[in-house]
Amino acid sequence: MGEPLKDIDVRRAAHSRLLHHARRCPDTLVIDELGLDHGACRIDIAVINGHIRGLEIKAEADTLGRLPQQVVAYGNVVDKATLIVAHRHLQAALPMIPGWWGVIAAGRGAHDGIKFRRIRSECVNRDVDPLMVARLLWRPEIVTLLRSRGHAERELRAPREILYERLAAEMPRRALTHAVREILKRRAIWRDRPRPS
Repeated sequence: MGEPLKDIDVRRAAHSRLLHHARRCPDTLVIDELGLDHGACRIDIAVINGHIRGLEIKAEADTLGRLPQQVVAYGNVVDKATLIVAHRHLQAALPMIPGWWGVIAAGRGAHDGIKFRRIRSECVNRDVDPLMVARLLWRPEIVTLLRSRGHAERELRAPREILYERLAAEMPRRALTHAVREILKRRAIWRDRPRPS
């Protein structure tokens, strides 16, 4: 028996093996720690292309205490989600996640590597909340989007929450989620990446 499986071990293996193709695709953004609801919750690994996909990691060293609130936060925003879970948490975690979530069990493999086993595939989440998707945007991004839709400058000085509500109310959900994905993919500065010089 080696050390307990840690988040960083599982995360590195997920990036190199489960997300190998996504990371090489020029139209796909793979980002660690994508904040939801202005940082109230974070997606461990987000994959943004034609969908917003979230991967939540529960390694051996983790607990499941925050999983229920994470399930709610993910459900408001992501189109697809997968729980990557250590074997010791698997049975306890399964009743805590909706049926549309995929599940991948993670354990130690040969030579102390990480072994993944797919328990179930993910399905599409039908209950995305347009307002929570809009809240993925930073204020300058939402102002630019509303300006492009003909909003006057005085309207764009409204509090940020009003702007989010306005955008979510006036754009069809599919158009809104597409616009948000494209803006996120173009965003130059992320927490886990250096600022461009």
